[in-house]
Amino acid sequence: MGRWGRGAVALLWVGTTLPSLAGAQEQGAFIEGGLQATATAVIDGPVGLVAGPRFAIRTLGSTRVALSVGGGLRHGETTGRGTFALEYLLAPRAAGRLGVYVGGGLAGVVGEGKGGFVVAYIGAEESPGRKGGWAIEAGLGGGLLLKVGYHFRRLPRGWRAER
Repeated sequence: MGRWGRGAVALLWVGTTLPSLAGAQEQGAFIEGGLQATATAVIDGPVGLVAGPRFAIRTLGSTRVALSVGGGLRHGETTGRGTFALEYLLAPRAAGRLGVYVGGGLAGVVGEGKGGFVVAYIGAEESPGRKGGWAIEAGLGGGLLLKVGYHFRRLPRGWRAER
Protein backbone atom coordinates (compact mmCIF):
# COMPACT_ATOMS: atom_id res chain seq x y z
CA MET A 1 0.00 0.00 0.00
CA GLY A 2 1.41 3.41 -0.95
CA ARG A 3 1.78 6.35 1.40
CA TRP A 4 -1.51 7.89 0.25
CA GLY A 5 -3.28 4.57 0.81
CA ARG A 6 -1.95 4.32 4.36
CA GLY A 7 -3.01 7.92 4.99
CA ALA A 8 -6.50 7.20 3.68
CA VAL A 9 -6.77 4.15 5.96
CA ALA A 10 -5.69 6.26 8.95
CA LEU A 11 -8.28 8.95 8.16
CA LEU A 12 -10.97 6.31 7.70
CA TRP A 13 -10.08 4.83 11.10
CA VAL A 14 -10.31 8.26 12.76
CA GLY A 15 -13.65 8.96 11.05
CA THR A 16 -15.17 5.69 12.22
CA THR A 17 -13.75 5.95 15.74
CA LEU A 18 -14.92 9.49 16.57
CA PRO A 19 -18.65 8.69 16.74
CA SER A 20 -17.96 5.99 19.35
CA LEU A 21 -16.09 8.56 21.45
CA ALA A 22 -19.28 10.59 21.80
CA GLY A 23 -20.48 8.22 24.57
CA ALA A 24 -17.26 8.64 26.57
CA GLN A 25 -18.72 11.39 28.77
CA GLU A 26 -21.36 9.00 30.05
CA GLN A 27 -18.60 6.63 31.20
CA GLY A 28 -16.71 9.07 33.47
CA ALA A 29 -14.62 10.70 30.76
CA PHE A 30 -14.83 13.64 28.41
CA ILE A 31 -13.57 14.61 24.97
CA GLU A 32 -10.92 17.12 23.99
CA GLY A 33 -10.13 18.38 20.53
CA GLY A 34 -7.50 20.68 19.23
CA LEU A 35 -5.16 21.89 16.55
CA GLN A 36 -1.43 21.26 16.64
CA ALA A 37 1.78 21.77 14.74
CA THR A 38 4.81 19.53 15.29
CA ALA A 39 8.40 20.21 14.28
CA THR A 40 10.87 17.31 14.25
CA ALA A 41 14.61 17.54 13.78
CA VAL A 42 17.44 15.03 13.68
CA ILE A 43 21.12 15.89 13.93
CA ASP A 44 22.02 14.78 10.40
CA GLY A 45 18.79 15.60 8.60
CA PRO A 46 16.25 18.25 7.71
CA VAL A 47 13.58 19.69 9.97
CA GLY A 48 10.06 18.43 9.33
CA LEU A 49 6.86 20.33 10.06
CA VAL A 50 3.36 18.84 10.17
CA ALA A 51 0.07 20.34 11.33
CA GLY A 52 -3.40 18.95 11.90
CA PRO A 53 -6.10 17.99 14.37
CA ARG A 54 -5.78 16.39 17.81
CA PHE A 55 -8.39 14.29 19.59
CA ALA A 56 -8.30 13.01 23.17
CA ILE A 57 -10.41 11.21 25.73
CA ARG A 58 -9.69 12.42 29.24
CA THR A 59 -10.79 10.66 32.40
CA LEU A 60 -12.17 12.59 35.34
CA GLY A 61 -8.86 11.76 37.02
CA SER A 62 -5.42 12.56 35.61
CA THR A 63 -5.08 10.47 32.45
CA ARG A 64 -5.72 11.24 28.81
CA VAL A 65 -5.47 9.13 25.66
CA ALA A 66 -4.58 11.33 22.70
CA LEU A 67 -4.41 10.90 18.93
CA SER A 68 -2.87 13.57 16.72
CA VAL A 69 -2.49 13.47 12.97
CA GLY A 70 -0.94 15.93 10.57
CA GLY A 71 0.39 16.54 7.15
CA GLY A 72 3.24 18.74 6.05
CA LEU A 73 6.73 18.90 4.61
CA ARG A 74 10.14 17.47 5.38
CA HIS A 75 13.10 18.24 3.13
CA GLY A 76 10.73 19.65 0.50
CA GLU A 77 8.74 16.38 0.30
CA THR A 78 5.24 15.67 1.60
CA THR A 79 4.96 13.79 4.86
CA GLY A 80 2.29 12.72 7.31
CA ARG A 81 2.56 11.87 11.00
CA GLY A 82 0.18 10.21 13.43
CA THR A 83 0.80 9.85 17.16
CA PHE A 84 -1.13 7.77 19.67
CA ALA A 85 -0.16 8.49 23.27
CA LEU A 86 -1.12 8.12 26.92
CA GLU A 87 -0.69 11.28 28.99
CA TYR A 88 -0.68 11.91 32.74
CA LEU A 89 -1.71 15.38 33.94
CA LEU A 90 -0.15 16.57 37.20
CA ALA A 91 -2.88 19.20 37.86
CA PRO A 92 -5.91 18.19 35.74
CA ARG A 93 -8.31 20.74 37.26
CA ALA A 94 -5.94 23.73 37.28
CA ALA A 95 -7.59 27.02 36.33
CA GLY A 96 -5.70 30.23 35.68
CA ARG A 97 -2.31 28.51 35.91
CA LEU A 98 -0.14 26.08 33.97
CA GLY A 99 -0.81 22.38 34.02
CA VAL A 100 2.15 20.08 33.39
CA TYR A 101 1.81 16.61 31.85
CA VAL A 102 4.02 13.77 30.67
CA GLY A 103 3.23 11.48 27.78
CA GLY A 104 4.44 8.55 25.78
CA GLY A 105 3.25 6.37 22.94
CA LEU A 106 3.81 5.50 19.31
CA ALA A 107 4.18 7.61 16.18
CA GLY A 108 4.05 6.62 12.55
CA VAL A 109 5.38 8.70 9.68
CA VAL A 110 4.57 8.27 5.98
CA GLY A 111 6.26 9.97 3.06
CA GLU A 112 9.59 11.69 3.72
CA GLY A 113 11.08 10.47 7.03
CA LYS A 114 8.85 7.38 7.07
CA GLY A 115 8.98 4.90 9.92
CA GLY A 116 7.56 4.02 13.30
CA PHE A 117 8.82 5.55 16.52
CA VAL A 118 8.37 5.39 20.27
CA VAL A 119 7.68 8.89 21.61
CA ALA A 120 8.18 10.41 25.07
CA TYR A 121 7.54 14.04 25.97
CA ILE A 122 6.72 16.58 28.63
CA GLY A 123 4.14 19.27 28.08
CA ALA A 124 2.53 22.32 29.63
CA GLU A 125 -0.92 23.65 28.92
CA GLU A 126 -2.91 26.69 29.92
CA SER A 127 -5.67 26.02 32.47
CA PRO A 128 -6.42 22.30 31.91
CA GLY A 129 -9.46 22.70 34.18
CA ARG A 130 -11.14 25.17 31.81
CA LYS A 131 -12.72 24.91 28.36
CA GLY A 132 -9.57 25.61 26.36
CA GLY A 133 -6.01 26.81 26.29
CA TRP A 134 -2.69 26.68 24.46
CA ALA A 135 -0.23 23.82 24.91
CA ILE A 136 3.44 23.18 24.19
CA GLU A 137 5.37 19.87 24.26
CA ALA A 138 9.02 18.87 23.93
CA GLY A 139 10.37 15.36 23.64
CA LEU A 140 11.87 12.57 21.56
CA GLY A 141 10.41 10.31 18.87
CA GLY A 142 11.83 10.14 15.35
CA GLY A 143 14.15 12.99 16.37
CA LEU A 144 13.72 15.93 18.68
CA LEU A 145 10.07 17.05 18.90
CA LEU A 146 8.53 20.42 19.56
CA LYS A 147 4.75 20.71 19.39
CA VAL A 148 2.53 23.74 19.87
CA GLY A 149 -1.22 23.72 19.81
CA TYR A 150 -4.55 24.64 21.30
CA HIS A 151 -6.77 22.23 23.26
CA PHE A 152 -10.58 22.56 23.28
CA ARG A 153 -12.43 20.74 26.07
CA ARG A 154 -16.05 19.73 26.45
CA LEU A 155 -16.23 19.65 30.23
CA PRO A 156 -18.86 17.48 31.93
CA ARG A 157 -21.72 18.91 33.99
CA GLY A 158 -20.68 19.67 37.52
CA TRP A 159 -16.99 20.02 36.63
CA ARG A 160 -15.13 22.15 39.14
CA ALA A 161 -11.82 23.70 38.28
CA GLU A 162 -9.28 24.43 41.03
CA ARG A 163 -7.44 27.72 41.36
